[in-house]
Amino acid sequence: MRTYFSLKNIFYSNKQVQEAISYTFTNENVYTKGETFEGDFTWNTVYKVKENKDWFLIYQSAQVMNMVQKKYFAEDQILELRNIIKSNNVKAKLRND
Repeated sequence: MRTYFSLKNIFYSNKQVQEAISYTFTNENVYTKGETFEGDFTWNTVYKVKENKDWFLIYQSAQVMNMVQKKYFAEDQILELRNIIKSNNVKAKLRND
Protein backbone atom coordinates (compact mmCIF):
# COMPACT_ATOMS: atom_id res chain seq x y z
CA MET A 1 0.00 0.00 0.00
CA ARG A 2 2.84 2.38 0.67
CA THR A 3 3.85 2.30 -3.01
CA TYR A 4 0.32 3.17 -4.13
CA PHE A 5 0.16 6.19 -1.81
CA SER A 6 3.67 7.29 -2.79
CA LEU A 7 2.74 7.16 -6.48
CA LYS A 8 -0.53 8.95 -5.83
CA ASN A 9 1.28 11.73 -3.94
CA ILE A 10 3.89 12.04 -6.69
CA PHE A 11 1.19 12.18 -9.36
CA TYR A 12 -0.83 14.90 -7.66
CA SER A 13 2.19 16.98 -6.60
CA ASN A 14 3.93 17.00 -10.00
CA LYS A 15 2.05 18.90 -12.73
CA GLN A 16 4.34 17.57 -15.48
CA VAL A 17 3.32 13.99 -14.68
CA GLN A 18 -0.34 14.96 -15.13
CA GLU A 19 0.19 16.48 -18.60
CA ALA A 20 -0.57 14.66 -21.81
CA ILE A 21 2.82 13.40 -22.98
CA SER A 22 3.66 12.34 -26.51
CA TYR A 23 6.52 9.96 -27.21
CA THR A 24 8.58 9.51 -30.34
CA PHE A 25 10.79 6.42 -30.50
CA THR A 26 13.79 6.12 -32.80
CA ASN A 27 16.59 3.58 -32.95
CA GLU A 28 18.78 5.95 -30.89
CA ASN A 29 16.45 8.03 -28.68
CA VAL A 30 13.17 8.42 -26.87
CA TYR A 31 11.72 11.92 -27.31
CA THR A 32 9.12 13.21 -24.86
CA LYS A 33 6.94 16.29 -25.22
CA GLY A 34 4.40 17.59 -22.74
CA GLU A 35 2.46 20.83 -22.53
CA THR A 36 5.24 22.58 -20.57
CA PHE A 37 8.36 20.53 -21.32
CA GLU A 38 10.21 18.45 -23.86
CA GLY A 39 13.24 16.25 -23.64
CA ASP A 40 14.93 13.13 -24.81
CA PHE A 41 17.15 10.32 -23.64
CA THR A 42 19.12 7.64 -25.41
CA TRP A 43 18.36 3.93 -25.24
CA ASN A 44 21.79 3.21 -23.79
CA THR A 45 20.79 5.18 -20.67
CA VAL A 46 17.60 3.14 -20.08
CA TYR A 47 17.81 1.03 -16.93
CA LYS A 48 15.21 -1.52 -18.09
CA VAL A 49 11.87 -1.93 -19.85
CA LYS A 50 8.87 -3.93 -18.68
CA GLU A 51 5.88 -4.59 -20.87
CA ASN A 52 2.52 -5.74 -19.61
CA LYS A 53 -0.87 -6.06 -21.31
CA ASP A 54 -1.55 -2.32 -21.35
CA TRP A 55 1.73 -0.50 -20.80
CA PHE A 56 5.40 -0.15 -21.66
CA LEU A 57 7.25 0.87 -18.49
CA ILE A 58 10.54 2.47 -19.49
CA TYR A 59 12.76 2.82 -16.44
CA GLN A 60 15.36 5.58 -16.50
CA SER A 61 16.55 4.38 -13.09
CA ALA A 62 15.33 1.92 -10.46
CA GLN A 63 12.88 4.60 -9.22
CA VAL A 64 12.05 6.74 -12.28
CA MET A 65 10.00 5.44 -15.19
CA ASN A 66 8.00 6.60 -18.15
CA MET A 67 4.62 4.90 -18.47
CA VAL A 68 3.54 4.56 -22.09
CA GLN A 69 0.01 3.32 -22.79
CA LYS A 70 -0.15 0.71 -25.54
CA LYS A 71 -3.72 1.62 -26.54
CA TYR A 72 -2.31 4.45 -28.67
CA PHE A 73 -0.12 2.05 -30.71
CA ALA A 74 -1.04 0.10 -33.81
CA GLU A 75 0.02 -3.55 -33.62
CA ASP A 76 2.92 -2.99 -36.04
CA GLN A 77 4.14 -0.08 -33.91
CA ILE A 78 4.23 -2.32 -30.82
CA LEU A 79 6.30 -4.85 -32.75
CA GLU A 80 8.60 -2.09 -34.01
CA LEU A 81 9.14 -0.71 -30.49
CA ARG A 82 9.96 -4.19 -29.21
CA ASN A 83 12.52 -4.54 -32.02
CA ILE A 84 14.08 -1.16 -31.17
CA ILE A 85 14.37 -2.19 -27.51
CA LYS A 86 15.94 -5.55 -28.41
CA SER A 87 18.35 -4.05 -30.97
CA ASN A 88 19.64 -1.63 -28.32
CA ASN A 89 20.30 -4.49 -25.88
CA VAL A 90 18.12 -2.91 -23.22
CA LYS A 91 17.39 -5.18 -20.25
CA ALA A 92 13.73 -5.97 -20.90
CA LYS A 93 10.79 -8.20 -20.14
CA LEU A 94 8.67 -8.02 -23.28
CA ARG A 95 5.52 -9.87 -24.26
CA ASN A 96 5.43 -12.33 -27.16
CA ASP A 97 1.96 -11.63 -28.50
